[in-house]
Amino acid sequence: MTLQCYRDSILEPVVGEWLRQGQFFVLEEDNDSGHGTSKKNIVRDWKERNGLESFFNCTQSPDFSPIEKAWQLPKQAVNKRPCWEDDIVKQLAEEGWQGLKQETINKWVDQIPQIFKDCLELDGAITGH
Repeated sequence: MTLQCYRDSILEPVVGEWLRQGQFFVLEEDNDSGHGTSKKNIVRDWKERNGLESFFNCTQSPDFSPIEKAWQLPKQAVNKRPCWEDDIVKQLAEEGWQGLKQETINKWVDQIPQIFKDCLELDGAITGH
């Protein structure tokens, strides 16, 4: 995903609406370059202009990244068929995302404090959550 696509398709219409509604949250993102990991870019500018607090999660630490778990369903849906035509891949990915329930995401997020504790007890090793 490009910086412009992320800003125009996700940040402005979705995250921006949450901000306009006065919701308080901190956005966690992975280190995908489309999320604006460089020092100066259109995504960082948008976040600053809109007062969005965000952070990039630990790289190579799937235990701390609910989005890694969330991507499993869409990936499984896409991998059902060996066809890579754009329309079909998009449809399969959408089917996978539709199968992901908000309650499941909430459960993963709620587990993060315990995952941190377990990781500390394991001296930083992957916890298996």
